[in-house]
Amino acid sequence: MSEITHLSYSSISSYLLCGRSWRYKYIDNVPTQTTPNLILGSAFHDTVEKLLSTEEQKPDKAFEKSFSAQLERNGDAINWQGETPKSVLADGVRLFQSKTILDGIKTIRPKIDEAGHMLEKKVTLSVPNVPVPIIGFIDIVLEDGTPADFKTAARKWTDDQAQNSLQSLFYLAALQQAGEKINWKFEHIIFVKTKEPQFQRIEHQHKPTELFFLFDIIESVWRGIQAGIFIPITDGWKCSPAYCDFWKICKGATL
Repeated sequence: MSEITHLSYSSISSYLLCGRSWRYKYIDNVPTQTTPNLILGSAFHDTVEKLLSTEEQKPDKAFEKSFSAQLERNGDAINWQGETPKSVLADGVRLFQSKTILDGIKTIRPKIDEAGHMLEKKVTLSVPNVPVPIIGFIDIVLEDGTPADFKTAARKWTDDQAQNSLQSLFYLAALQQAGEKINWKFEHIIFVKTKEPQFQRIEHQHKPTELFFLFDIIESVWRGIQAGIFIPITDGWKCSPAYCDFWKICKGATL
């Protein structure tokens, strides 16, 4: 096994979803493709960050620029899944022409420190018995110090969906280790791609004792990786040709 110098929040989530998929990506380095939803989401995030930190007056035009940059960056590694660049671009432009979405963005207030607006903030977490750092990027730290994450979604989130996210605990723990004063709150800011776009802000509270659970999960993932345990999870949503980059070489090859 090649030496692992760090883990990330996304790689830990990937291991929990399917150990074999994690091995294909991080150990075997099997090439992967990105999807239209990921391209749209990345361009959308980039545009929102620009709107929050600059005086950009034309959100839809800003999105077109970000979308073009994503196309150039990903090139042939996009599996369009029946979509086209034109249809995905139109979907994003539609969001940035929505009064509901634009009014929602105006309610978001990023915290400002000596480095500027606290957007796409890199954080590092140290976990007992895990000898490598865990890294991640927080989309935004709000004016009151609450970390938050931007999501584009096909449907509205539920409170339970937001509360059960391991991501929020990771960010809070990393900020605390960095010496930031935290209020143990986290917020999910969700842009819903329904026919009439919707805007959600779901805030929830955590307790410091929940960090024991977070650290236990991360340590268990690390031990599994070091022991070479990469169990395929075949009954989850990810195990399908639509969502798994490795379905054909894993399950599909045996059919």
